[in-house]
Amino acid sequence: MSLYYRYPIANAGILTIEKAKEISNENLYRLAVENKLKNYLYCEKIILQGKDSNWLPPGYIVKSNNNEKKFTHQTIKRKAFADKIEALIGAFLMSSNFITTIKFMHWLQLDVIPLDQNNHIMSIPPIIASELDDEIKQIYHNEGFKEIEIKLNYVFQNKAYLITAFTHSSKSKHCIVNSYERLEFFGDALLDFLVIRHIFVNYDRNITPGRVTDIRQDLSNNNHLAYILVSFNLHTKIRYNSNEISKHIQSYVNNTNIHHSTNLTVPKILADVFEALIAAIFFDVNNSLEIVWKIIEPFLGKILDRSIVNPNLNPMRRFSDKGGKIIQEFTNETESICLVQMPNGTYYEGRGKNKKLAKSDACQQALNHKD
Repeated sequence: MSLYYRYPIANAGILTIEKAKEISNENLYRLAVENKLKNYLYCEKIILQGKDSNWLPPGYIVKSNNNEKKFTHQTIKRKAFADKIEALIGAFLMSSNFITTIKFMHWLQLDVIPLDQNNHIMSIPPIIASELDDEIKQIYHNEGFKEIEIKLNYVFQNKAYLITAFTHSSKSKHCIVNSYERLEFFGDALLDFLVIRHIFVNYDRNITPGRVTDIRQDLSNNNHLAYILVSFNLHTKIRYNSNEISKHIQSYVNNTNIHHSTNLTVPKILADVFEALIAAIFFDVNNSLEIVWKIIEPFLGKILDRSIVNPNLNPMRRFSDKGGKIIQEFTNETESICLVQMPNGTYYEGRGKNKKLAKSDACQQALNHKD
């Protein structure tokens, strides 16, 4: 959110680069060092007594001998310190609240509070110039955006957020509003956070980090988000000026098995709009995470529950986890073909319009014949 405030005219690509720098392992390691948190990390199992003991009680010293280092030194990779910083942030969030966590992250010197030169919090960049309010109202009424609000069960105070969330760059070039890409950048991160928080608060706290990652990736993948948008008929409100996009969306909508297909090319614009809509709601409700979740949770519905109980992992990921190998990939004049092999030596062939789809199909074929 700080980056969204701090760089009001930056596109999603620039924001993504700045975000990557901020949350990189190297930066988190630097913060651990500068905040004198290095000495609080134990990476080796503490053994209290015996010949393998490595714990030194406070106030004690070790007489110089060959085993001195096991009491005073540890060998730790830098990533472990980055992981520790992330764990501390998670601990604050689970044991306190969002505001306290943000203050702790600010203490760490992470860029989470957008402060100006006078150390005041920056105002949110205007989504549109105020003198264009009449034009926004006209678009809102002429293009039936009230239908979206009815389905959301929420009325936007600033209609420009709603319209921007549904405006593609091909349309924004000839329009008074910008495209949704900045909102989509923020909405993507916001959806991840809300889903993870929901899992930790409402489900088994012993759930592994890997499982949480699987659930998050399954729930927020393009196929699911696109399906949600289409199932509520919200795709009809997307504003674009491209025949190619129109054909792609129509092809997707006409597919009778869009929710279950693994080989269907999902129009990215559908998932992008859903994420942009989440950000638009967030800013319109004055940054209330609770209200955002209350509005979007009904849209996630059964997909949310199913992802938590049994996340549908990417077939290429599941295939790799089972020890499968990609043997050969090639493309002819009409399609791409991929040949894979399972650990038992069995080969499977997949086909698709491009290499990615062919690989996905081959991996799914192999997984469907586990015997």
